[in-house]
Amino acid sequence: MFSQRFYDTKGTLDYTNIVQSFCIIVLALLLYSCEQDMTIEIKTNDKRLLVDGGFTTDSVIHTIRLYCSGSLITGQPQTVVTGAKIYVTDKTDTFYYIENKDTLGLYQTSGKCCGKGGHNYALTITNIDVDKDGKMDSYTTNSLMPVPVKLDSLVSKRGLNGDGNMAVNNYAYYKLYYNGPDYVYKSELLNNDDNGTTITDRLGTGVIARDENEYKVPKVLNPGSFINYWSYLSINSAVVQGDTISFICYNLTTAQFEFLKEFDLNTSSNNQFNSENIYDQLKVPTNLPTNIEPSDKAAGYFFIYSISKISKVFNE
Repeated sequence: MFSQRFYDTKGTLDYTNIVQSFCIIVLALLLYSCEQDMTIEIKTNDKRLLVDGGFTTDSVIHTIRLYCSGSLITGQPQTVVTGAKIYVTDKTDTFYYIENKDTLGLYQTSGKCCGKGGHNYALTITNIDVDKDGKMDSYTTNSLMPVPVKLDSLVSKRGLNGDGNMAVNNYAYYKLYYNGPDYVYKSELLNNDDNGTTITDRLGTGVIARDENEYKVPKVLNPGSFINYWSYLSINSAVVQGDTISFICYNLTTAQFEFLKEFDLNTSSNNQFNSENIYDQLKVPTNLPTNIEPSDKAAGYFFIYSISKISKVFNE
């Protein structure tokens, strides 16, 4: 039953009062609702597994580092991930990575080991709960380890570098087989001072556009045959008679090469980039592609590649 204030002096309904009262009630409800706390979930990347490591044809102790990613939104820094079970296998040989007791989050093979070119290797990571949902997660990736290029010979001689100064010019002649890698990343060493050089050591160089013609490996028409191919490079350090000069090719798949290009694009202009922690999202400005699955719960890259090396003692 309507209140008496909704009737006029003649006892009929006053619709103007009704409408005004209704508007006041609606406005009060809106003001009340505006005062309520609203919880909005902001999704961040601080629950993703970051993988940094690789497996090669070099007979060395191989390493993997695991982090829980940081977040640009919350400012949450990276943390190491401990207690993981990790192994790499080609279904014939299996290599286990054991966590270093002195450096948590660092996993290493129990001894020196190596892969074989032409084999497909799979990485498996289990026994961790990165997203803290009470369920153990597992992560995987797999890739063909490219057959390494065959290095035929290395010629070294005294000459002029691009600045007109004396340097050593090295000519490496490859035997490139049909089933070889898609790309080679070339490097030179003096007196074998490589200190366990890896692909990840060579990231973040500021080379925004890698010249594919320089890195792409030419193919031959018939499987099993080869072609001669040479590459010129120079060593600007002081080289004297008796020094050992080495030429190295890191043999990559197309996917790995594309990742290197993308990494360059996203880090070359970042002055705070930290090469010791290459996937720190607080420093890398954009998300990078990953080969770790599930890709929506992981980041980073696990390189599976082969290495070719040839050395020569320099004599005047």
